Amino acid sequence: MIVMFRRICRFFPPEAHFVAGVYVLLLGIFAALRLLLLLRNANFSHHVENGVLLQSFLVGLRFDLAVSSYLMIPFFLLLILLPGRFRQAMLGGFALLAGGLIFLGVAEAEFYGEFESRFNSLVFEYVGHPKIVIGMIWDGYPVVRYTLIWLALTLLFLAGLRWLYRRSLADAQPVSCPRGSMLRVMGGTVALALMVFASRGGVGHEPLRWGDAFFSESTFANHLALNGLFTLGRSGWDKIYSKQAFWTESMAPEAALKTSLDMLSLSSETSLGEPGHPLLRSESSSAPLLPMNNLQAGRPMNVVVILMESFSARFVGALGAPSALTPEFDRLSERGILFERAFSNGTHTHQGVYATLTSFPNLPGYEYLMKMMEANQEFSGLPTLLHRHDYQSLFLYNGLFSWDNKEGFFRQHGMDRFIGTNDYVNPTFVDPVWGVSDYDVFTRANREFKDMAEKGPFFSSILTLSNHAPFNLPEPLPFERIRTGDAYEGRYNGMRYADWALGEFFRMAQQEDYFNDTLFVITGDHGFGSPPMITPMMLSRFHVPLLFYAPGLLGDHAERRQTVASQVDIGPSVLGLLGMNDPHQGWGRNLFSPTLKDEGFALIKPSGGEEQVALIEGDRLLLVAPKEQPRLYRYNLGFPAASTGDLARDEKEQVREMENRLLAYVETGILALRGRRLGVPDDDAVLVVRQIGSRMAHHQKGKASEPWSNQEESPAVSN
Repeated sequence: MIVMFRRICRFFPPEAHFVAGVYVLLLGIFAALRLLLLLRNANFSHHVENGVLLQSFLVGLRFDLAVSSYLMIPFFLLLILLPGRFRQAMLGGFALLAGGLIFLGVAEAEFYGEFESRFNSLVFEYVGHPKIVIGMIWDGYPVVRYTLIWLALTLLFLAGLRWLYRRSLADAQPVSCPRGSMLRVMGGTVALALMVFASRGGVGHEPLRWGDAFFSESTFANHLALNGLFTLGRSGWDKIYSKQAFWTESMAPEAALKTSLDMLSLSSETSLGEPGHPLLRSESSSAPLLPMNNLQAGRPMNVVVILMESFSARFVGALGAPSALTPEFDRLSERGILFERAFSNGTHTHQGVYATLTSFPNLPGYEYLMKMMEANQEFSGLPTLLHRHDYQSLFLYNGLFSWDNKEGFFRQHGMDRFIGTNDYVNPTFVDPVWGVSDYDVFTRANREFKDMAEKGPFFSSILTLSNHAPFNLPEPLPFERIRTGDAYEGRYNGMRYADWALGEFFRMAQQEDYFNDTLFVITGDHGFGSPPMITPMMLSRFHVPLLFYAPGLLGDHAERRQTVASQVDIGPSVLGLLGMNDPHQGWGRNLFSPTLKDEGFALIKPSGGEEQVALIEGDRLLLVAPKEQPRLYRYNLGFPAASTGDLARDEKEQVREMENRLLAYVETGILALRGRRLGVPDDDAVLVVRQIGSRMAHHQKGKASEPWSNQEESPAVSN
């Protein structure tokens, strides 16, 4: 047996022996990095059996082999083809590359703790802001500890690489006979074929995909099996070659539009749709919930939308959290209307901002919409619609408005003024990374609202930032510091501080005249990862409180509602509460409409990673991704939270119906975005739009037409 093994080994050239050794080194490094990720995020593994965690390492070998092959195939070819004098230079370059990749692997342990995801396209987004990101990392994470771990792993790898080189290549003799050359070619070809085989993950019909890591009911164990370099590479590839065809060609555009209208339209709404404004509608019988007669005669109420950074519902006492961090918000909830099953549309701040203020969802391929050219068009959002009613508008924020192109995006959508980090005079605290404290933002907001109220109705958005890593907070804290001794300590204190600042704002506002004439909407831009994992979409990242608060108008009226809601519902709901029946193209619904009878729905999508999208209806969540079978789960947001395994096989009809609605909604959204059909006609044009819609319907009756999504402008405009 040993003799046969030696003969087989001699069949392969020395370069193949060297590469085989490097494979072993890489697999060892990847196993160590996987162990580091497990130890750093052990809180996610408390309810996972040790055998399942061990299996994650075994399943992960397939991904580790694939990534090793991506690295080794070009390296092996260079070793074979280039003269020997270049080998040491090649080894030096490979050593530098390996050091960089090990650095990424070490950093991923914290990335997963923050985002509950292996590396994804979010990495590319953060690389574009090196100054802020470096400051955040230096102030908020144990940089020295991770640097030492990186050095140790890198030095071990380099020592192994040097030993392999001396043993396999340094003393290798050149081949001097034709038979030896032929064996070298044959052996090299076989070795290359084996590496290609490993890079595909086997001989299956499809190459290795992230879904192949999902071997268990534990989302964390499945994630642990993945390789961060694999997911990062796939994210980069998908960023260049996005699977848009999957989302935009799932059905005929007309069928997708009809299904989307069925999802969004209420029986109290009148459709005004035509090719230029496919979702245009108005709620003709809108009855405001709030008693408008309490307001100053003839003056509409003010609107303030407060988006709290990482304001996870999983730690809100009003929603039942045993470890409540939000006593101030809880008190506000006792005099407002609280939606207990509300979700952010994404897991990144800017996605929450544009979903809330423009009523447009987070869609595959458009996660960074505010910075993309497609965003350079009108949206049917609150700043735009309220601007037409002569509302003043103001956006207040701790940091820089250049981040995510916030000012450029919202200035074209009716937002008049912006107050950012450089506009605060003598702030009480300045975070070197994120700017002034939440308290400074809210204090300035109160002063601005007093002045604005004297001039007329106003709309304002407040976006907070103190509850963001590295959680630099004013000292001493205005409450007893929370001590947990784990990675969540900074997060808990950040959320508690943000809640305290919110309470201070309302204590100031209650002393002012504008308070009784203002509708406040309070929600989170997104949640954050915390165990347990509720479905593979990890709903803790999306579950946010949503409170409509107006004691001056509602009095002591308070409600808890179970309707599923998301950020895109906020715009239509505010219009309904204001009693405005303005035509709009919001991608949500008026949550207070008396004709809203179903359990509600929310479309959610995480940042980065594969193009996964989920549709939530009632207590069911359907997860859809290109080239993957849809998966259906039931969830419970209680304490403790829970979710089932995949129910798709047992509830096929439910899956079919929900998948049809999800795909239709996403397709219609992408086509409307591409076709620049998201705006609203001017008030004087509404009657014309009605006439156009009627004429178009008559003209197209019984006649095939081009899909609405492929027309650059409606016939009425072109004529």
